[in-house]
Amino acid sequence: MYQDTKRPKALDADALPTSDSPPAPRGSPEKVNTVCDALIKALQSRKTTNLQNIITAHVCKSPPALDDGLLLVSELMKEDEKVAEKAVEHICFLVDVNRLYENALGLYNLELALLVAQQSQRDPREYLPFVQHLHAQPELRRKFEIDDHLERRVKALNHLQALDVFDELLAYTTKHALYHDALRLYRYDVPRLRALTDAYAAYLESTSKYREAGLAYESLENYAKATSCYRTAGATCWQECLYTAAQQQPPMSADALAELANALADALWEAKDYAAAATIHLESLGAIDMAVRCLCKGYHFADAIRIVIQRNRPDLLTTAVDTGLADALGTTTEFLADCKAQLKAQVPRVAELRRKAAEDPLAFYEGERAGGGDIPDDISIAASSRVSTSASLFTRYTGKAGSVGTAGTGVSRATSKNRRREEKKRARGRKGTVYEEEYLVNSIRRLIERVSATAPDVERLVFALVRRNMPERARAAEALMAEVSEACTAAVAEVFNSPEGEEKKPEQEEPTWQATGGEAVLQDFVLGRGKKLEPPVVTALSKLTLLGS
Repeated sequence: MYQDTKRPKALDADALPTSDSPPAPRGSPEKVNTVCDALIKALQSRKTTNLQNIITAHVCKSPPALDDGLLLVSELMKEDEKVAEKAVEHICFLVDVNRLYENALGLYNLELALLVAQQSQRDPREYLPFVQHLHAQPELRRKFEIDDHLERRVKALNHLQALDVFDELLAYTTKHALYHDALRLYRYDVPRLRALTDAYAAYLESTSKYREAGLAYESLENYAKATSCYRTAGATCWQECLYTAAQQQPPMSADALAELANALADALWEAKDYAAAATIHLESLGAIDMAVRCLCKGYHFADAIRIVIQRNRPDLLTTAVDTGLADALGTTTEFLADCKAQLKAQVPRVAELRRKAAEDPLAFYEGERAGGGDIPDDISIAASSRVSTSASLFTRYTGKAGSVGTAGTGVSRATSKNRRREEKKRARGRKGTVYEEEYLVNSIRRLIERVSATAPDVERLVFALVRRNMPERARAAEALMAEVSEACTAAVAEVFNSPEGEEKKPEQEEPTWQATGGEAVLQDFVLGRGKKLEPPVVTALSKLTLLGS
């Protein structure tokens, strides 16, 4: 009696069709095309009686071989116009007639295009004047206008080249930004290549691609424009800019060259490329003291000392090099002291937050959220692991045990707004929030990476201090760097190593539920806490044995 009420075997959720899923493919395009080709070949000998089948086979290909079907109609027009008309009627029945009209034009067959257009509902006044205009044109001009009408720009460009109308080709290239194709066509025609390159350089400059524009102008020996583009491109093109400035005819004035060199040197200083700035001051401006200052700022003390002696300015050893060493020592000491203080403050705080999370996970993750008074009976608050409490926490927050639904577009907008708000809150990592630990861990990681990147500079500083007979300062800098490196190593061991017992735990399966809005940000955070952190690499300082440390 109740046989029809039995439920069938549950299907996998991924196998169930949805309203958004596309229909199942009936066959791969390769198989469809193979069958169509075989059918066309078999019916070719009986074309008279199977004309519609052959046309249908062409159209059924993937993508449809409309040109082949239209070429068949074109052949029939020469043999039997009545049969050709029937063939056109059939292909227009299968395919949109406007699409067929465009394809017929693309075959440069005006009679065929006219025959197809007559099958449409279009007013003849819409297409007859255009077809008549094309018919009156020479072959190459007709092909150009057809390809331009069909927006086949590259083919149209080739027709203009064949017509040998370079001025029109240049204007067409500029209008449709066909510079690459035009340059390829005239790569061996030097005068026309230069004209195209000049137009392309102007286009690059207008689209803010100043480095490439400068290169194009430089290839044309337009050094004034090249200098302007290289200068606008920024400090990375300082060498090219100085070269093109020196090549200008008539030459730039000494004041203009000095102003350009100073501007480039200032830009390089701001970009922290102190070695390049020193090169400009030394070679283009002859300012040895500024060059030494730049080198010392970049911790290139050996180069600074060498240049001072090479240029016979030993007085700069005291006034410039020693001053630069003192400034570098002060900057380094201040930086390392700040790093040391930050580690002392942040590492214990991370340990404290982790201890609180382990002791009472639910209270820790609840944070400042409202509605924390009523705890349902079916929620586990056991602190077995960082991830095991995530499902119950999000059940608590969302009020649902497995899925999250929406009630319309308004809910979706509110969900997105809440998510953005929560992402900003996570990025700030304000003290007292659940995101504080993640913020501190990332801060410690960045600090260790900065300290490791500073190690080579400190080594050069210590070496230069010894060379300038300042061993006590060298020992102090070396000792402080070693102390900070040891603190970084200890921080890596404490912050980035998994706690005991968690390393042997199997990986938790991803939850079948998915939170939305701000809760999704918190979910991602909680699940991420259960994953092993990749520790940063601490670069140890290579100490000088001469200092006895």
